[in-house]
Amino acid sequence: MTFSKSTYSRLVLAAILLFVAVHPSSAQIAKMYRDTTFGLPNAENLFKPASVDESVLYRLDEARTVKQMDATADGAHWYVVDEFANWQYITIDGHPFADRYHEIAGTGTRLSPNGDYLIWSGMMHAVTEKGFDSTTVYVHKDTSLVAHYVSDNPEVEFSHSGKHWAETLPYAYYLQKGDRDLVIVDGQVVSKGNIYPHQFSFSHDEQHWAYRTTENFAERYVTDRTPTPVLLYNGNIPTGQSTYDPTIWRYTPDVRANPKRLEGRDYDFLWEHVAKLNRTAYSSLAADTSRMYINFNNRNQSLYRWISQVLIDNSGDHIAYFAADPKMKLPSTNERPAVIVQDGKIYAGPYPGVRLLFMSPSGKHLAYSLAAGVQKFYLDKKVLAKTSGITDAAWSPDESKLAFVAAGTHGKFFVVANGKRSALFEQIGRISWTPDGKTVEFVGIRNGQVVHVQQRI
Repeated sequence: MTFSKSTYSRLVLAAILLFVAVHPSSAQIAKMYRDTTFGLPNAENLFKPASVDESVLYRLDEARTVKQMDATADGAHWYVVDEFANWQYITIDGHPFADRYHEIAGTGTRLSPNGDYLIWSGMMHAVTEKGFDSTTVYVHKDTSLVAHYVSDNPEVEFSHSGKHWAETLPYAYYLQKGDRDLVIVDGQVVSKGNIYPHQFSFSHDEQHWAYRTTENFAERYVTDRTPTPVLLYNGNIPTGQSTYDPTIWRYTPDVRANPKRLEGRDYDFLWEHVAKLNRTAYSSLAADTSRMYINFNNRNQSLYRWISQVLIDNSGDHIAYFAADPKMKLPSTNERPAVIVQDGKIYAGPYPGVRLLFMSPSGKHLAYSLAAGVQKFYLDKKVLAKTSGITDAAWSPDESKLAFVAAGTHGKFFVVANGKRSALFEQIGRISWTPDGKTVEFVGIRNGQVVHVQQRI
């Protein structure tokens, strides 16, 4: 079969058009890749870019890998820990610290709640035939060395206002001799020798302190008023025909794992607004019979299969948490779906899975994200964004608006306020609103630069 020249040209053109239709261009392929990740839309593409003002605070050494960072929203105080050739370095407010360490401990390195000073812990590992048995922890306040002891796994805690700080320094090796299992408060050793000190907390008036110590199966706590350890319990949570409900954790606005999230403690020491998380006894006659319940302001709330992420407002009047109702089941499974409970009543749900819960300072508003497969972030039971990769959130001064940090492409993050987003950053510090509620500001790391961002709504 033969074709005329004009017919042949039309066939070639049709073939090219068909190829383009079936095989997108390299630019189209790049856009498709940007717009989808494992079949899910990239979260940053859900939002239009915001109007921002940016200023570079510092240029990092791009040959080093950033391990951790934090920064006040206004950029007044910040730190970055990075790594090169198995050594870690810290830069504080733009000033590289002279010494390097094998490790700068994440649990022992934190800005104070108000960000006005930094406690950080450099670690030098030392190996003998017994292993890492003589690691030394160097505790610093800003650039000043406070103390150094043989220890491992340091943890720093702050009082609610940030006026006081403490660091627990467990032993580096169980046969370690000399000073070990130390607790430092405001730079002074206040306790030692109680095996594995951890979960330190200050009292609500910030004048006293307590911490937990664990030796084998014995759980005890130590306070400044009772330096001899007080037995909490010996062994695991009771099972069988137990006649009492052990308290698993206690929560209060005064004890936070970071400036926003509460952290449970399993002892009760001079606390106000305490919520107790209790577990009922197991029945020896049936499986899955233990339940959890919250006692808040001296009133027991409902029984649930599990309870997590307990939050209390600043005044101690409202409480919210994730829970699983034992009366509910997902279709064709034995899994219990998750619900959100507020002040003892089911607020929202059921959902197949949940991730993070946020409460406004007054307790009037709740925001929460669902499991990764659901891709939803709710504010007051309404979908605020179709992504579940939320890592932080902050309310405006009048609580009328919510800004949040979300995960984007390639492990990067961005800030959303009033439906518009910032650029992508490898790391983002604390986010905050300006007093007039018209701007969100934060510090992030992008392409080796520490950048202060003011994002207008």
